[in-house]
Amino acid sequence: MKDLLEKIFENLTEAQSLELMKTILQTTIPTGMSVLQSFANASIKIILMLNGGAAIAILAFLGAIVTTEFTKWISGIVLSLISYSLGAACSAGVAFLSYLSQSEYNIMDDSNEVKGNYYRGWAIRIALLGIAFFILGCTIVGVTIRFY
Repeated sequence: MKDLLEKIFENLTEAQSLELMKTILQTTIPTGMSVLQSFANASIKIILMLNGGAAIAILAFLGAIVTTEFTKWISGIVLSLISYSLGAACSAGVAFLSYLSQSEYNIMDDSNEVKGNYYRGWAIRIALLGIAFFILGCTIVGVTIRFY
């Protein structure tokens, strides 16, 4: 692809080259950036909704069992709430790392692309960690309710 572009630019005047480059940048950069932004937005929302919704459900469950002998369940419920809280906090980490990644990609330099890929990789890892916290919290609740 690079060789093809070089051959095309060889036969153009400077003004034509600038106009072609402008057109290429206007069509490719917004598409790539919107994909990154949609990934970041979707992952942040999903992680926050999973963990936040689960925490709310556990608190509602706790409110329903307050009149019973709930002390045997309280440690499991607290641990699951901690897990859901950490999972929800991961969405903030994903938002921050996505911002850093986007900032590096906007500079459009080779070294900045490497940094952008680094931040994006960590954003993906943190997103997966948020989902893992959700699964851990669900497992803790399930085990607590099942075996007590």
